[in-house]
Amino acid sequence: MGLEDQERSVVELRTRAGALIAAAAITTSFFGGQTLARKDISAAGWIAIGCFVLLGFAVLLVLWPRRDWEFSLAPDQFIATYLEPAEGGPLALHLIERDLALHMGRSAELNRRQLRALMGVFRVGALLLVVEVLAWVIALVVQR
Repeated sequence: MGLEDQERSVVELRTRAGALIAAAAITTSFFGGQTLARKDISAAGWIAIGCFVLLGFAVLLVLWPRRDWEFSLAPDQFIATYLEPAEGGPLALHLIERDLALHMGRSAELNRRQLRALMGVFRVGALLLVVEVLAWVIALVVQR
């Protein structure tokens, strides 16, 4: 997966995380409103509330701005490193290409690890949403 593909994956993951918290908010407002109107919160209701809170933290982890993504090389850094180094003249083209390939590979690996971790957090959030919905349904059934 190239750097552009990784950047696109991060954007898509954040979009899905936003949809996940929206679904959780709608679920909580609909089911939670009915359950909490009875003023007697069962264990299932507390589980649903806990899942909603944990899901919120999971989404926050995915959406939190990070500065350690590497999707491109800054032009000023490129110029200072390869074209106008502090010592000596510009590097030969084949050395620039080799170094850039190594840099892109390192960036892709760093991004891959971060993206994998965030996808894991997202999966946990999705599972929390399923548990939340089930808990709200159980809470409603138990109260009747």
